Amino acid sequence: MKRLHCYHLLFLFAFSLFPLKGFSVTYVVHPEYPISEISEWTEQTLMVTLTAGFHDDASEAANVRRHYLPAAWTPMEAFLRDKVHRINEQHLTLNPQPVVPSIVTVQDCEGTSCWRVHQAFLIPELRNRVDFNALVVTADPAHGSPLLIQRLDIVLSDY
Repeated sequence: MKRLHCYHLLFLFAFSLFPLKGFSVTYVVHPEYPISEISEWTEQTLMVTLTAGFHDDASEAANVRRHYLPAAWTPMEAFLRDKVHRINEQHLTLNPQPVVPSIVTVQDCEGTSCWRVHQAFLIPELRNRVDFNALVVTADPAHGSPLLIQRLDIVLSDY
């Protein structure tokens, strides 16, 4: 039994020194982002979403949506859909005001960098406080944005 383990280890060691042709290993390098940059990106993305969600320009809405994965866009879309009637009826323009500070914690996301960001906004026109809890991940470099919102929880309260 011991001999079998030794041969197994020797076999693994040999292939780690001399890799087989035809097999390639791809390493993805994720850049390091300072917490302040993650916080600022998330705040700006959420703020633009809250204001752009009610514009008539479809390209602007599509540009905003590209910063969200489908699981994160679904709750945002439900939030916007819930408010659109009142906003259109009263001809409101939203001016969200960020509540500082946002809380950022580093999370373990199985091989990719990710952060849990809590960001709140006051929306005076609706008399709402909106608390967002977002899981932000690094995006593929071809995506055009360095980060994406992977998951999003929204808590709404009146004030």
